Amino acid sequence: MRVLVTGSSGRLGSVTAGHLRAHGHEVIGVDVIPAQATNLLIDITHKEAVLSATQNIDAVIHTAAIHGKHYELNYPRQAFIDVNIYGTLNLLNACIANKVPRLLYTSTTSIYGDAMVDAEKAVWVEEELPIRPRDIYDITKQTAEQLCRDFFYAEGLQASVYRVGRFLPEDDNLKLNHRLYRGLDERDGAEGLRLALEYNFSDFEVFNLTSSSPFGKDDLFPLKHDPAAVIRKYYPQAEAIYQSKEWELPKSIDRVYVCDKAKRCFGYEPKFTFDYLLADLIKII
Repeated sequence: MRVLVTGSSGRLGSVTAGHLRAHGHEVIGVDVIPAQATNLLIDITHKEAVLSATQNIDAVIHTAAIHGKHYELNYPRQAFIDVNIYGTLNLLNACIANKVPRLLYTSTTSIYGDAMVDAEKAVWVEEELPIRPRDIYDITKQTAEQLCRDFFYAEGLQASVYRVGRFLPEDDNLKLNHRLYRGLDERDGAEGLRLALEYNFSDFEVFNLTSSSPFGKDDLFPLKHDPAAVIRKYYPQAEAIYQSKEWELPKSIDRVYVCDKAKRCFGYEPKFTFDYLLADLIKII
């Protein structure tokens, strides 16, 4: 399959481009920043450039975006609107013009926003959780998702959405903590997108792509107030490992990302999970 990957110089885009190539796909990576995984320097806000890049393409995986970190850096709202909304619209229109049959859009679990706030217990974050955007980043990602939905039903484009978990640069302690309930390894994200690339959906679909969690709904109250006790229940060896590294267990866990829908629909099975990282630490210690 000949796949165009936008944002191919970014963390998820670069790993996805390499992963697809390793599985026999022909990949054209596009970004505004040069990188090894990037073939073309293209700004997705430029319609003609996008139209040209999508010729003779079988699928688009769209990871390019102005991200939440840019909101913290005080990027103007216009930048979010231009890239996240108009850039996505350009890609969708180009798919129709060039008869590209499918587009996979990487959104964000941040889109659930204030729906993930509960003073009493951790929130069970499935795809059915209401969307309550908190800022311009969330708003533009929500709008782009709805554009994908519109093109699915109005234009017959196989557009689907993948809300990815957190994969920001973090120290090892924080990365391990987040992998328990809200994180994602880019390699798992890339594999999820590769698997989804093979599927045709009869309805517009949205999926969480996150790391697996051992927790269940019965754990939501204690996770909020005493997560160490819950972690000890599932991982009795974890506390000693944390102590040996002078690390801290989470003091409170406010959410649990759930990716069961992706597992059911296209066989997504994240590998680089908390269990994987903990097993690596046990080998070292």
